[in-house]
Amino acid sequence: MSFIVVMFVLILQFLWRYIDDLVGKGLEMSVIAELIMYASGNLVIMALPLSTLLSSIMAVGNLGEHNELLALKTSGISLPRILAPLMIFVVLITFGNFVFSNNALPYFNLKSTSLLYAVRQQRPELQIKEGVFYDGIKDFTIRVDSKDEGSGLLRGVIIYDHSKGSGNRAVTIADSGYLRITANQKYLILTLYDGYSYEEEEESAGERKLPFRTNKFSEQEVIFELTGYGFERTDETLFKNRAQMLNLSQLTVMSDSLTREHNSRAAAQISSFFRSENFYNRREFDALSGKPYSVTADSAMLGLSTEQRLAAAEKALELAQQAQSAFGALSDNLRRNNHALYMHNIEWHLKFSYPFACFIFFLIGAPLGAIIRKGGFGMPFVISLGVFLVYYIVSEAFRRLARDGSWDASIAIWVSTLVTLPMGLFFSFKATTDQRFTLPIWLTSLSKLPQQLADMLKILRAKVNV
Repeated sequence: MSFIVVMFVLILQFLWRYIDDLVGKGLEMSVIAELIMYASGNLVIMALPLSTLLSSIMAVGNLGEHNELLALKTSGISLPRILAPLMIFVVLITFGNFVFSNNALPYFNLKSTSLLYAVRQQRPELQIKEGVFYDGIKDFTIRVDSKDEGSGLLRGVIIYDHSKGSGNRAVTIADSGYLRITANQKYLILTLYDGYSYEEEEESAGERKLPFRTNKFSEQEVIFELTGYGFERTDETLFKNRAQMLNLSQLTVMSDSLTREHNSRAAAQISSFFRSENFYNRREFDALSGKPYSVTADSAMLGLSTEQRLAAAEKALELAQQAQSAFGALSDNLRRNNHALYMHNIEWHLKFSYPFACFIFFLIGAPLGAIIRKGGFGMPFVISLGVFLVYYIVSEAFRRLARDGSWDASIAIWVSTLVTLPMGLFFSFKATTDQRFTLPIWLTSLSKLPQQLADMLKILRAKVNV
């Protein structure tokens, strides 16, 4: 039940995130349902740890609330022995999450990514952005100053007509306009208000100047033919080599290949860098000394006058600053080129970290349920949400550091686990030794909020019925 609730919340979050890409595009319900199904597969590895945490607090909290834990303990059964069957079950969930992450998740990632990409390519009029030249419609370039997302009103519209293949010789400028697509999705109609059309015609015979024509209008419709803009599925081979679409063995092979490629590229670029004039500049030395480059580095300054030494020192400082700047650019370039390797290493460790989170969250949830002795959705939901937010925020923060190469993925991906593991050990110690743990007053009050809202709704319904 907890898994279903968590999945429902995560799917709503997914829909809210991509609502702009789905609404108003004339998509069939089967396409949207298929996208939600594939997205649900992506969310399983995240939903399982959270639902494990929530359900473990609820289950053990119910036992404590109804004094069943107390009865078991007075019978001589310790808390670890009571939780042993649950721990075995959670180990099976952890293993199942790993199997799903390694075998099924790449398939769902590939399907959802390709389908979402195809959905985003639907309805080109929704891709026109403020202050950006849009050339997604054949033979035309469109630019708008501003766009009202609510009404769809475009302001400051400029249209360049390239249909004659003669450059920007036909331009339409309008104060405002509206875009709409026909029911059959074959034509895009742009209704313009208060504008001008400018066109340079072909050169007249025997004349050098180009005739120029201007047309003023209060309302005008421009019709664009949308060929090939219907919903078409994207070829999945475009995405199959991404890190999210690979299993552990494929990630290992790709990581080894990318590492060798990176080392080779880095060695070549660093070697070229140290052979540059920033470190070896015979021409500059010869120009200053008037002698061929035949002295050692220690005695290079001995044959120079004071002015020449000053000039040499200034030149050396300039070359050192150039070398520092060039080395910084080289480092950034290698980091950007190595982005694919970082992503593969991140995905490799995520195959283990998310499944292991199921076990960590059980170590937190089960002892915590025995301590607070509260079942239902109130207190367990609030605590679960708080613990998961800590885990998720830390995980995302360090994943970004691993993505740009600032941290190694083998450390960054496991930081969230290292943060939550002490919490699990602390609550396990408290519950095993029967020590009380008092929650903050604000957290206790917050956990009562769902029940208070339910009571308020009952009162309102009773008043309405009266």
